[in-house]
Amino acid sequence: MSYLIKKDNKTNTITYMEYDMKGYKFTPKSKANASVQVNQIVIINPQMIDRILTLKFNSTFKKLMTFVLNYINDTTADTSSGMYALGEIERLKSIIFNKYQAYLSREKQKVFLDKLAFLENQINLKMMMAYQFNSPVYEEEQTQGRGR
Repeated sequence: MSYLIKKDNKTNTITYMEYDMKGYKFTPKSKANASVQVNQIVIINPQMIDRILTLKFNSTFKKLMTFVLNYINDTTADTSSGMYALGEIERLKSIIFNKYQAYLSREKQKVFLDKLAFLENQINLKMMMAYQFNSPVYEEEQTQGRGR
């Protein structure tokens, strides 16, 4: 592991930084009154990467879970809310497969995907029941116009 940092002593800013470390990169939220401004963090420790990605996944999963529970418990909900929730589940799955796959362990991936599959099954079940009880009513169209 090697790195090179060049700093401008007059302005106390880093002008150039180069490193050859592979790890999970992210930009933290910075506060205006913080004494240290951080642009990017690279985490190399696999256990720490698992913990950070678990926290990120759990926060988004919690939001999605509350939305899905409200949808499932609502008796007057239509299928558009269910379709939105299914879209969000697919978005989270693609993030896990495309962005987090290189950093997460297989066990964590399986746990996350199992959670999402459970939510997906519950939404599909609710949508099927709503469609079954509220089957569409077909009306006969008038084929002739006005008589003269």
